[in-house]
Amino acid sequence: MVPISYAVKRTQHAYALAAYKGTVPSPEIQTTLLNLLLLFITDHHRCVARAAHVDRWSHVAVVPSTRGRPGEHPLRLLIGNRLRLPRVRLTANSALPPDLRSFHRERFSVSDTPDDFRGARVLLVDDTWTTGARVQSASHALKQAGAERVAAIVLGRHANPEFGPWEPILRKIKDRPYLQEVCAVHAG
Repeated sequence: MVPISYAVKRTQHAYALAAYKGTVPSPEIQTTLLNLLLLFITDHHRCVARAAHVDRWSHVAVVPSTRGRPGEHPLRLLIGNRLRLPRVRLTANSALPPDLRSFHRERFSVSDTPDDFRGARVLLVDDTWTTGARVQSASHALKQAGAERVAAIVLGRHANPEFGPWEPILRKIKDRPYLQEVCAVHAG
């Protein structure tokens, strides 16, 4: 799982990650997040692939909402076909509580598995990482459906400054700007 940036509670990036999928989403915020994702993938997909032991991605999937949002997930709509990879659709299990914050092997299922999915190398995309449980559960579902490798890119790693364990990390990064040329798994 590779986060693009921290999304510290009550900061602009955290706000954007909530607002882009709001009832009346901001086109400007959507464009900003899409540009961030596409630029990150352009600059760092090789870093992520190398860390996941993947030569090239064969499919892309988006972690779906677990809150019963009707229609396509806003991130999936935002990405559209821009990644030029076959898309794999994940479906949330509505029998499980939407706010479940731990891994669950039945949280998601893969629907409409492509014919060429056995041995797939899937780039999984999510908007926010809080506990990592949804990405882990989605990755499990993809592997159960036949994927050989799954690696996730997340737009924002949620950080709550009111939660004590975050204090040393947030203190360390407080005055460090976001650098597009470096990622969490960047080699050198």
